[in-house]
Amino acid sequence: MTDFVGFDLETTGVSSFRDVPVSYGFVQHVRDASGTSTEVEGGYVNPGVAIPAGASAIHGITDDMVADAAILSDAVETIVAKLVSVWSSGGVIVGMNVGYDLTMVDSLCRRLRISTLEERGDIGGVMDILVLDRHFDKWRKGARKLTDLCRHYGVALDSAHSAAADAEASLLVFEAMAVNFPEIGRIPVAEVNTTLRAWYQEWLYSFSSYLEKKGEAPIEAGRYEWPIHLDA
Repeated sequence: MTDFVGFDLETTGVSSFRDVPVSYGFVQHVRDASGTSTEVEGGYVNPGVAIPAGASAIHGITDDMVADAAILSDAVETIVAKLVSVWSSGGVIVGMNVGYDLTMVDSLCRRLRISTLEERGDIGGVMDILVLDRHFDKWRKGARKLTDLCRHYGVALDSAHSAAADAEASLLVFEAMAVNFPEIGRIPVAEVNTTLRAWYQEWLYSFSSYLEKKGEAPIEAGRYEWPIHLDA
């Protein structure tokens, strides 16, 4: 049976290439004869920089809260080790717009001059609930933030913008989507990234064309790489 592990970062800003995490979370639902249990790994990260007020206003994490947390380099090593462990055992990482999170991790490996994800092994399966939702429910109107997807798929999100809570919400949405769209479960793990990359790029091409028609700049080429984007 394939292990699906929810993953999320809370960060100092919106750039995968310049901002850094202030917390991380991994969540897995383990099912056995006695029922289902939830395994959670994660914690705060001391980013080594002041957390902007705008970021704190979104996720509620302040400088005081991370003062005694793991330093950035140690936290990145922990996150990378977990990702590699999931993938090397044939598991799949699940998240909301998770290319952003994985790109930040990869970028930090380069910035901190430690081995990147690709240097430690193959990038394993990644299920992005945003990519899946855009593909399987293409014409649904309205926003598609995590709170919107939770509402649409009947998932309770009690602590939005907590890394562990968002990771579990993404996992629960994914599980609900797999019921609604059985095709998801029929994608072989070895073909997950090829399949979702094509769906993601299809949407991105369409969105870039829309921007150009409005007179705005097209999407940068590096954004078409998935699940790890390239810097411009």
